[in-house]
Amino acid sequence: MVDIPVIFCFDDRILTGAGVSILSLIDAAAPGTRYQIHVFHPGFGAAITDGLSALTSGTRHTMAFHRIEPARFADVPKNRGSWTEIVYFRLLAAEILADCDRAIYSDVDVFFCRDLAEAFTVDLDGHEWAGVAAEANRAPTRMHRHFPENGKDLIYFSGFMVMNLALMRAQGAIPRYFRTIETFKDRLKFFDLDLLNIATPRIQRLPFDYVVLEDIYETEDVTQSRDYDYLQSVYSVAELEAARAHPVIVHFAGRRGKPWQRQMQPKYFAETAARLPARLRRGTFRDFRKKWLGKKGRRVFASRSPMVRG
Repeated sequence: MVDIPVIFCFDDRILTGAGVSILSLIDAAAPGTRYQIHVFHPGFGAAITDGLSALTSGTRHTMAFHRIEPARFADVPKNRGSWTEIVYFRLLAAEILADCDRAIYSDVDVFFCRDLAEAFTVDLDGHEWAGVAAEANRAPTRMHRHFPENGKDLIYFSGFMVMNLALMRAQGAIPRYFRTIETFKDRLKFFDLDLLNIATPRIQRLPFDYVVLEDIYETEDVTQSRDYDYLQSVYSVAELEAARAHPVIVHFAGRRGKPWQRQMQPKYFAETAARLPARLRRGTFRDFRKKWLGKKGRRVFASRSPMVRG
């Protein structure tokens, strides 16, 4: 049995998305994988923790909750929308999971289709984390911000990370993160993504399978996806199509918005959401507004097919 710590960071505004992510992770686990799920949060009541704990009840997987005081990130760049201080919570993983040498971090706007054991065992010698390349790091960039101080050839997504916690502790990663925030505060556009790319000396590369953006997954011709404009700087059409055919993770990022804020949801997402405890299926006013009044709620995007795992 392989024990894999997996970190999710979220608050009570994203319970449906988080619930689907966790449930799909469990559904896709190989028989020899046991997930130790760690939820980093700013404060949950008993109803929420009970609802989330129910997802692992009766399974071989476990769940633990770690409360983080938002005040620790009082002076970091953030907004009131999706990018609150919670996007920085993962920076404390090496401290909070002091007994773990490595862990996986994932955003909660994802759907897991395959097991994560292969990613978890990737060679991290000399690398603080492994992630998926997003764009070539050369000016001018098409999507992400170019920082001359970042000498790496690639810019990496920060939504899925295999974290070398032992090396992070040895190299003082946490204080380095806060020094970098202070130095680049006014220049950080994508907050956590910019910070982690700038502050990390070496990043190991994972295949695109681990961040198959939904617009790539759903568009019949990958070259017609809006994301192709910047992805083509690091991926061939064949590579994108291969990942699209057998994704490990589908990431709900980009123009389509979040599934729980749409009138028409992908079938595989809706079927998984329907299995969640009722407490995790309650939307927020922000969800309602986007679903019924905002452009992201229009009945435009529907799934091309149910997800096939394999």
